[in-house]
Amino acid sequence: MHLKYKAPRIHFLTNYVTMNDVANMCIASGGRPIMSEAVSEFEAIISKVDGVVLNIGTADELRFEKLHQAHQIAKALDKPLLLDPVGCSASQFRLNHSLKLLKDGGVSILKCNVQEAKALLDEEVSSVFYGVDSQAMNPEQVKIWAYSLWKKYEPLNKKIIVIITGATDYIVSDDGCDEVTGGSILQQSITGTGCMLNSLLMTRFYGRNSWHHSLMKALECMKRSSECAAAWIHNQGHLGSYKQRLIDEVATRSRPIYLITQETTNAQEFKALCLSKTEVALQSGIGYVQYRVKNKSWEEKIQESQELQELARKYGATFIINDDINLAKAIGADGVHLGAQDMTVCEARKELGHSAVIGATAKTLDQARQAVVEGADYLGVGALFPSSTKRDAIAMDLSTLASIYQHVSLPLYGIGGITPNNLTFEHTRYLDGVAMVSSLYQEKTENISTMIHQIKQSF
Repeated sequence: MHLKYKAPRIHFLTNYVTMNDVANMCIASGGRPIMSEAVSEFEAIISKVDGVVLNIGTADELRFEKLHQAHQIAKALDKPLLLDPVGCSASQFRLNHSLKLLKDGGVSILKCNVQEAKALLDEEVSSVFYGVDSQAMNPEQVKIWAYSLWKKYEPLNKKIIVIITGATDYIVSDDGCDEVTGGSILQQSITGTGCMLNSLLMTRFYGRNSWHHSLMKALECMKRSSECAAAWIHNQGHLGSYKQRLIDEVATRSRPIYLITQETTNAQEFKALCLSKTEVALQSGIGYVQYRVKNKSWEEKIQESQELQELARKYGATFIINDDINLAKAIGADGVHLGAQDMTVCEARKELGHSAVIGATAKTLDQARQAVVEGADYLGVGALFPSSTKRDAIAMDLSTLASIYQHVSLPLYGIGGITPNNLTFEHTRYLDGVAMVSSLYQEKTENISTMIHQIKQSF
């Protein structure tokens, strides 16, 4: 096994109503949830985890005792801690406990809605309580509140990051203030989206080089996932399916490496290089494997694709065939990826069915929009850099990439010559992941896990 990097373990003291959803979202976003309620084991458990989430949503006197105990232990052990002061604007009881948690220090992330933020600023409850559907009346005012909240509690909580969620999310830290727009209004129609967001935030917080950037990407992931889930149930299902689809969308965006196989010359080379290195990559947590081959017989394609598919399914990755609908149907692949010169997404959907994963290449905003209309599940965008596998690929400038990101909510995977050294914030800002070919297969086997981990940190 070359799996060198572990999934972050998060200890949740969370809302009873949404506990199961929180655990599932933690797993979907790449974490491992622990939900202990026994104070006697808090120290043993918190000492082993990578983060703690305190959600006061269904608190009573006894539960607040537990929350304060967990808080003190996490603070003493210097563990990242997220506080969600649910409903603290509704009663003095909730507000007093929330203020104590903040003023005692050790909070890494404070995530709240607009009304909760105002209560924590003024230290008084609101005359009207809206709860989870609290929305901003004046975006500029909310931005000021976000900064003021950070300024008020930062001296007591070193490096705290403040997030106010709503129609527009605001994030404030030492690195400045940013806003994240978008998202589906259907999030207000189900329970638990705010609690599930805590899972995503804390999982993305762990091990990242830039906490502010990582949390901003997590907020964008939630909003874009909510839009895709809403579009899916509009076409395929009903509101009861929305929550599960939302978790599925987040899971897709939380495995940012899309591996495209490199063609080999014979069966021995395929097993020694392609198959073995693909398994190492799968062990390291990649999300997609695409079988791309041009110059082999039908029998060779069947044999190689079946072996790769078996590996992909062993590790829970999606297995895609490049271009070839007939090959995808023959082996029962998860789906296909289509280039600009291949059949349309609509045609492929008729052949493979509604459950198939169909990706499309988009080099322009018009192509991206057309792929959305036709029902694509994700887009490959690029080429971002010169590539040895497609020397004639036309480069995509950052303005085109940004435009596609702003107008299309599907997962976007950058393609073309990507390495850990040339992938910058200017690119990852507009991507959900990247596709890799030669840079990974040309790497030594023992270094593949490290390379994948380095790229994951950019998301």
